[in-house]
Amino acid sequence: MSAKNRLLEYLAEIGADPIKIASAPSRVDFLNTHQDYKGLPVVAIAVNKRLYVAAVEKTGRRFIVESLDLEGRPSKVFDVTDFVPRGRDFDDYIRACIYSLVMMTNVAVNEGYRIVISSDIPIGGGMGSSGALEVAFLRLLVELLGIKIPTMVLAETAFRAENRIMGIPCGRLDQYAAAYGGVMYLKPTWPPNVDTLNSPPFHMIVVDSGIKHRTANVHPQRQKELNEGIQRLLELDLPSELREKIGDDFETTMWDRISEEEISPYLESIGETPAKRILFTIRMNDLTKIAVKILKGSPLEKSDLIRLRELGITDEQPRRILCGIINKQHELLRDLYDVSLPKIERIIEAAFEAGACCAKISGAGLGGSIIVFTDSKGNINKIIHEVLSEGAGNAWYVRPDVGAKMEG
Repeated sequence: MSAKNRLLEYLAEIGADPIKIASAPSRVDFLNTHQDYKGLPVVAIAVNKRLYVAAVEKTGRRFIVESLDLEGRPSKVFDVTDFVPRGRDFDDYIRACIYSLVMMTNVAVNEGYRIVISSDIPIGGGMGSSGALEVAFLRLLVELLGIKIPTMVLAETAFRAENRIMGIPCGRLDQYAAAYGGVMYLKPTWPPNVDTLNSPPFHMIVVDSGIKHRTANVHPQRQKELNEGIQRLLELDLPSELREKIGDDFETTMWDRISEEEISPYLESIGETPAKRILFTIRMNDLTKIAVKILKGSPLEKSDLIRLRELGITDEQPRRILCGIINKQHELLRDLYDVSLPKIERIIEAAFEAGACCAKISGAGLGGSIIVFTDSKGNINKIIHEVLSEGAGNAWYVRPDVGAKMEG
């Protein structure tokens, strides 16, 4: 049963006529994974697995928040003035969103509601479940408050709830994808810039590896390793032009202006792991810039084809280049960022044997989801069967979807 139908069935069981229902999509982390927190542009695809949030009734000065997706359908209660998160439970995301909206808009939240959550998005599955929850709830809340905010403010309010208030070291990708929908090209440095791209010319399957993970357990370690590499680089006798591009940490370094050619002579002096993280950052970004040109229908330059050959991609037909870029980005995630696992590799191999043309990790890695693409719609059921046989938790044929919206 879909999340929306499950929600409507539950409301019918309790005899409730909802005041409002909002929803937001999940997303796949399509290109430049692990780069938004470095200020580099990323590409996400919002897909048609959605999370729904209903305001069932007014509850005076309290919020009562229920989840239909957790065992026992737990509910949490807090006062409208008590919106500081206590931890990282589902109600803490709601509290943080209220806190963030108050800070962003100066609006007063004086009335509480009974809130019911129902989702098709696997929790901890690398599909942006927390971002979808934040955006859907905020879309509902501003409707209940009778105010209007631009899509960018909605997305930014959700991002600040998770990043600034809850202290989770995420980038803007999840919240902006849930708010805007479609195939979104995001330049995340302030002020963020959002562009819309064409959909990749393949059929898309999302595979839940069945291995749960938390972004908060992955990002800090990779960020620490990047910072170690940066500090060791700064101890070396670098050319002034390169030194000027390297900041104090991974956030202030001008990654988009550093070429592999100029930095590679110094990487052997900083240790294997930090060097791998820096090479990953540069190569992923170079590949993404070329892929974005293809998705915009722009011609590639000779320098693009040279860089592709340097990275092992020899095709010259745009569709095949794009497929090669997707596969190469997964290799970089596996070999230079160390966020794949043997089970993930077995699932991807099974997908290729069943007719996939390209595949990569979606999200932080070390579990979560995989996106698989195929040229032929006739391969979809076979791919799903084979990845499930290899131990995947679930798999779905998905399509790009719209951003946050009110339902009905």
